Amino acid sequence: MAERSIPYGRQYEMADAGGSRASLNCYHGKKGLTFVTGGKNAEALAQTLGGGAPRKPEAPHVEHDPFDLGFPRIGGDESGKGDYFGPLVVAAYYVEEGDTDDLITTGIADCKELSDAAVLRLAGKLDERGGGNVISLMPAEYNPRYEKTRNLNLILAELHAECVRALLRRQSMKRSGVVLIDQFAKEEGAVGQALRMPPGWKLVTRTKGEVDVAVAAASILARASFLKGLKELRNEYGHEFHAGSGEPTLKAARSFKRAFGMKELPKVAKMHFALTNKL
Repeated sequence: MAERSIPYGRQYEMADAGGSRASLNCYHGKKGLTFVTGGKNAEALAQTLGGGAPRKPEAPHVEHDPFDLGFPRIGGDESGKGDYFGPLVVAAYYVEEGDTDDLITTGIADCKELSDAAVLRLAGKLDERGGGNVISLMPAEYNPRYEKTRNLNLILAELHAECVRALLRRQSMKRSGVVLIDQFAKEEGAVGQALRMPPGWKLVTRTKGEVDVAVAAASILARASFLKGLKELRNEYGHEFHAGSGEPTLKAARSFKRAFGMKELPKVAKMHFALTNKL
């Protein structure tokens, strides 16, 4: 039985003594452990596992205006917040009411529900359409900025505001509207001040904001920029940089330290992570 990592789970290639073959994708999420079978003998494997007929993964779900905020609307999201290596990225995407059908038909969804290949493909389509803006802080720029504030949420708030203002300037947008950001912190104190929007634009934050098509589009742009940032670092150093901050990332960080020295680490990693103290 062969196995490999897939987005949000593991895939197992299985065969019995008679040569029948099938694949088993296992996922662990909010609904607990789920599985999807595939291949020529998928139905037999599903029945053996007690799941009945092979199940197709649920399609990622986004809506035109799930929070009844109206149009025009700008969605905002970020990527890289929990990743030791690579940039911190914030993205914004502008939608009019007539845009949403086409975006949903194109396959726009929360980036966490998509493979990296799908994220990059959809980001290309969004770039062709226009309407988006991205700010990416590579570690060499991120680390000094963090040292000044020691507050990641404050940096995110400032970046969201910068991103929205730059998007509106680029589009010469004078109409009023709503900015919807997937909630990452309580709007109070310095964070709330930093999130203040341009005149005429109201800020709304929501948990699970990615169900909104504008936020989902922003999530794809942010994730794609993060993936490109990791690739740039791989190309520059000829070294593997894992997403996240788990054991594979720690191993990669220790390997990088041995190869390039501690002085190079701030150019590729977010130094305030607890993982730095484990090196």
